[in-house]
Amino acid sequence: MLKITATGNLTNDVELKLNETTGKPYAILRIASDRRYRNRDGIRRTDFISVKVRGKLAQRCAAYAVKGCRVAAVGDFETIIFAEDPSRQPGFLIQATEVEFLTPRLAEEGSVAAFPGADAADQAA
Repeated sequence: MLKITATGNLTNDVELKLNETTGKPYAILRIASDRRYRNRDGIRRTDFISVKVRGKLAQRCAAYAVKGCRVAAVGDFETIIFAEDPSRQPGFLIQATEVEFLTPRLAEEGSVAAFPGADAADQAA
C-alpha cells in the first residue's frame, strides 16, 4: 500500500456526482501545487494532481471547498490505465481518505472567519 499526501489549491469548484451503479456521491478534486525549487530560468513548475473523494467526504468537499482554496489530501496512490486507448500514457490519482481545508472560510454576515464545519458559537468559544 502506498500512501500519498498532496497539498495545493483547487483549480475549480467541486462538482458532486453520483456513481451510476451504487448511487453514492463522489467528486474529483483537481489541485495545483507549485514545486519548491525553480528551474534554470528561475521558473517554478506547477503539478496538477487529481483526488477522488467519496461519500460524506465528497459531500463535505462540495459544501466547503471552492476554487482557489488550499487543501491537503491524504490517501492511496492509484494508477489509471486507459483500456480504450492503450497508447495513452497511464495516469494516477489519489483515492482520498482525508481532506483538510487549509484556507479559512469567511463566516456569514461579517463575523470572524469560520472554518468548515464550525458554526458561529464554535468561533466565539
